[in-house]
Amino acid sequence: MAKMGLQFGLDKGQYCKRSFRWLFAIPNVTPDSGTGEGANVLPPEKSARPNLGFKEMNAQHLIEEVFYPAKPDWKPINLTLYDLKKGNHPVFEWIREHYKPQPGILYPPNANAFIKECTLTLYNGCGDSVEQWIFEDAWPQNANFQVLDMNDSGIVTCDLTLRYARAYVVDNPEFILDGDGPTSV
Repeated sequence: MAKMGLQFGLDKGQYCKRSFRWLFAIPNVTPDSGTGEGANVLPPEKSARPNLGFKEMNAQHLIEEVFYPAKPDWKPINLTLYDLKKGNHPVFEWIREHYKPQPGILYPPNANAFIKECTLTLYNGCGDSVEQWIFEDAWPQNANFQVLDMNDSGIVTCDLTLRYARAYVVDNPEFILDGDGPTSV
């Protein structure tokens, strides 16, 4: 039988990752599948994997200019959260770790509270992790609590722009992809 669609040309155990099977975890802000927290956090609606560019350096030669890759330049990432009714707003609680608007106090960044390590995990159809990104030293560069409109019956969301020091993919030696999906070694 002929292979059809996106699976054409893929070896046994290979499959396409799906754009709707993921979870972006920020401690005390979004759900984390590993800790079971979820009572006072906001679920994610949209996000992305990181974007990376390299700044360049050049060398001046007698008759030409040659360019080489230099410093990595990690671009901020956007995250949209469903804004659910909670006791305290998780995003604003995160902001309060650095800035308290009512008394007008600005604290120096506290690595234990304001700057967090975030994870983005992609899953297969069985709920097994197939890719995980770690965002080191992430903090909210912008928080947009969205426009409210009496003519729109949509769900209220909160948009975050996260700035981070660097991101990387976790190499996962615990799982090997075979024809039936990830299995433990």
